[in-house]
Amino acid sequence: MKHKTKPGKTSKNPRKSGGVRFRNWLLKSLLKLFIAGVAFLAIFLSLVYIGLFGKIPDTYQLSKIRNHSASEVYSSDGEMIGKFYVENRRSIENSNISEHVINALVATEDSRFFEHKGLDYISMGRVLVHSVLLGDRAQGGGSTISQQLAKNLYPRKDYKFLSLPVNKAREMFTAARLEDIYTKAEILNLYLNTVPFGENIYGIEVAANRFFSKSSSRLQPHEAATLIGMLAANTYYNPRLHPDHSQKRRNIVLDRMVDQQFLTREQGESYKNKPLGLNYRVLDHNNGPAPYFMEHVRLQAERILEEQYGDSVSLFEDGLKLYTTIDSRLQNFANEAMHSHMINLQSEFDKHWRGRKPWEGHPEIYVSALKKTKRYRAMQKKGISEAEIIKKLEQPVQMSIIKNGKEQKVEMSPADSVAWALKQLHSGFFAVDPSDGQVLAWVGGTNFKFFQYDHVLSRRQVGSTFKPFVYATALEEGYEPCEYISNEKRTYKRYDDWSPSNSDGEHDGFYSLQGALINSVNTVTAELTIETGPHDVADLAHVAGIESDIPDVPSIGLGTANLSLYEMVSAYTAFANYGNGIELKSLTKIVDAKGKVLYEAKPAKLREAAFEERTARFMVHMLKGVVERGTGKTLRTVYGLKTELAGKTGTTQNNADGWFIGFTPGLVAGAWVGADSPGIRFRSTALGQGAHMALPIFARFMQKVEASGPSYGIGRRSFYPLPEELLSDVECPDFSEEDPDLNFFERLFRSKKEKARESNKKEEDKKEEKKKDKGKSLLEKMKDIFRKKD
Repeated sequence: MKHKTKPGKTSKNPRKSGGVRFRNWLLKSLLKLFIAGVAFLAIFLSLVYIGLFGKIPDTYQLSKIRNHSASEVYSSDGEMIGKFYVENRRSIENSNISEHVINALVATEDSRFFEHKGLDYISMGRVLVHSVLLGDRAQGGGSTISQQLAKNLYPRKDYKFLSLPVNKAREMFTAARLEDIYTKAEILNLYLNTVPFGENIYGIEVAANRFFSKSSSRLQPHEAATLIGMLAANTYYNPRLHPDHSQKRRNIVLDRMVDQQFLTREQGESYKNKPLGLNYRVLDHNNGPAPYFMEHVRLQAERILEEQYGDSVSLFEDGLKLYTTIDSRLQNFANEAMHSHMINLQSEFDKHWRGRKPWEGHPEIYVSALKKTKRYRAMQKKGISEAEIIKKLEQPVQMSIIKNGKEQKVEMSPADSVAWALKQLHSGFFAVDPSDGQVLAWVGGTNFKFFQYDHVLSRRQVGSTFKPFVYATALEEGYEPCEYISNEKRTYKRYDDWSPSNSDGEHDGFYSLQGALINSVNTVTAELTIETGPHDVADLAHVAGIESDIPDVPSIGLGTANLSLYEMVSAYTAFANYGNGIELKSLTKIVDAKGKVLYEAKPAKLREAAFEERTARFMVHMLKGVVERGTGKTLRTVYGLKTELAGKTGTTQNNADGWFIGFTPGLVAGAWVGADSPGIRFRSTALGQGAHMALPIFARFMQKVEASGPSYGIGRRSFYPLPEELLSDVECPDFSEEDPDLNFFERLFRSKKEKARESNKKEEDKKEEKKKDKGKSLLEKMKDIFRKKD
């Protein structure tokens, strides 16, 4: 029987009433959880805001934002040649940033940038749904440009498991304060000047210079998209390291620029079809066209700033601008000249010693170099035995070396790497303007990354490049260019039987003073040094510009003093300037980030006259002869130089050092070549002489100068002509079999005297033979008789 429900009453269904109660309970629980969550979030944000996890930057701090900025170094022709920095950053105004950069940034990183106040709640909601709930990481982080700026300005800290929420909260509060203080344009400017691009570079201006060798103001849409695309992952999207990844990311950025109507669809497709077009260039303290010069400038600038401003100005943090005398075009000419010559010379050296070790007969050269390595010393400090150290140093490892002028990765033992380094030839090249003392080019070595020792400043024996100071001293003391001096080999008893000889072994005849210098005759130079006095020669060289000590011994005339290329080129300005050397200048001005001049160099001063103008006229004439018909004639015959030149080659004992110093009226330049150890060298003078090792660098440099055209402007192209009254004083043969200074009777007298001397020598030899014979036995005398018959 069915029961009917009474009117006005409902039947009780346990299942239904239970569902309602559960739903109500669930809603109440969720509401409580939501309220608790909101309360917890509010409490959490309040704790972050009041500084429980570290003080949040206040408005005063944010209004005084000051980033470390790199100091930039410029050449005299306006090219940036390097930087000094803690962080490689250069601040730049919005007006100097391409609009394409700003458009790409907004389209990609924060499309509602101009609408929100630092927090984009729509983007945050999207991230919450897609990234957190659905696990779609491709949706991005949801941070606005203002939040990213906060993160760049105040790097995240480690709060253990709370790191992400705490750092995000701090960035939100900081971003909101930034929006209160700065305009949107100012925030964009701050962001683009602080954002990291990897490779230790910060800001769009430095990135544009690094990857495209141009200012950010000149970036095209596809270039701007490449750089902005890097912000998502600056290593993965680095166009140099991963060009394929970079190009795909660039095209995504271009698509977003089209979506945001910063580009038309046709423009977007056009730019997507372009290659990356990188023009990669590293400019810092250690890279660039003049790294050795940069170190010289650093030391000079730090000394000046310390003396004048103490600790209030920092070279590495304050974004200074340093203006130098270097000419970027001449610097590039010098780099190219050295690079091309040294590749050929190193190859020649390696073939010359193929199958043999350049330190053969002197194993201590290698042993000493091995023991000076960091690896050897580190193991030695740990008490490891020498045998065990050697064993470990002979185990191959991955390393980089220079081969044919390029860096290559090889597998080589540390011991073999020492041998490789010892076999490398090194070089220095230095050029100045003698009229104002400005340093024009400075190349201290073949590769700054591998060999940072500066061979412009290193001291080595200078060889025959020192001889001009001997001849200038002789002219000052009354000798004449056409005065003849015997080429005979002499022994100077008062100087420990010193007996200098000529490299060609010839010691006959007589050389005029100018002929002896032109042909670099050692015997005549030695005689002049002794006659004029080593002390007088050294004094003249010091007045000309050499600052190092010069020993008071006659061998200095042949170049045994250890002097630097810097000093020698400086002293040669006395010849180019007809008597007066000039102080050299590298740094002309230092300006701070606001344009205030902190330092300005005074004009270089001429030194005291080292010799009279008459002497100078003769010296220039004689040194021109070196190029026209002497040891430097290959400048004309091989390299075809047309410029009016003067100069001197130099080769030291055993061919350890090769030198050449040459000059025009507007340029003095010198080159040195040799191994780090003087014991490592070419075995023949033909290969080891300065004319073969160093002169080609100068020659190749001058070829490039000549090819650049007569309007290049390194000074006047012709020396002063020799006055008519002095012409007769230089019109004489360089060499004579007889002494032209003697008349007929003097020659006859000398001839009889020489015959008598030869006769006396023969008599002395006979007497010496008789003395020896007295001590011999009869059998030995009989053997001698038979030997003579044979």
